[in-house]
Amino acid sequence: HISHKEQEQYIFIHTHAKTTMDPYQWAKENNIYMSQDELATLLQTNNPSLLVIDVRNEDNGGGRIAKSIHMPDGPSFSALRVADISLHGNADDEEDVVVQKDILVFHCMESARRGPRCAKQLVDFLAAVKTRYGDNMTVADDDDDKYGIDRYFQKDCQTLVDWKPRVCVLWGGADLWIRRFWKDEDLVEGFDSDYWSFGYEDAEEMNDDNDLIKGGHCHYVRPDDQPQTEWSSAGSSVTSTRTKK
Repeated sequence: HISHKEQEQYIFIHTHAKTTMDPYQWAKENNIYMSQDELATLLQTNNPSLLVIDVRNEDNGGGRIAKSIHMPDGPSFSALRVADISLHGNADDEEDVVVQKDILVFHCMESARRGPRCAKQLVDFLAAVKTRYGDNMTVADDDDDKYGIDRYFQKDCQTLVDWKPRVCVLWGGADLWIRRFWKDEDLVEGFDSDYWSFGYEDAEEMNDDNDLIKGGHCHYVRPDDQPQTEWSSAGSSVTSTRTKK
């Protein structure tokens, strides 16, 4: 059995579709950041086409966007796996009928590095699939296609070729989402104040200047190479002084 990641890497190698543009700049220039209000509306109306993908790593504890799935950023992240879940459902789903997901929203803690990187990987992958298996389909020689990947996609990829999802990244990431909606169980699941250093009954919760909750996630430190964003000053920049019990 060939993994999603192996299939994905094969297609990238044979189409040279990956680009090297900075993920944040790519997302910003392509206007794919989704506002908190729009995502909140999609969740509150139970939009069946929505899929929220949380690509945080060890900093994903203590609260998540409602109904999101966790697919950590890193070497094992697979855009093909995201596509497979979007088109064919997740093995963990309890739904009797699979509804195709056409609105995909990626996020990490601040949606400035990992979130846009994974979104870009999916967009690049879909472009590679369309290049290799679309109208001008090319199939490698048998010696090159030793895993049968081309033969598999040639036979069964029309849905993937035709799929045109709206790929987005959440403005402000999980950090600002949870600061804003942590009390709303329809928008935030599994909130744990010990991870965030706020939400305690005896704590002073709000900043006077911008109405944002103080505190930060105990497993998150902003990367040194993270670009400045329009929401950077509001986001978490240091490790919390409280740690999880």
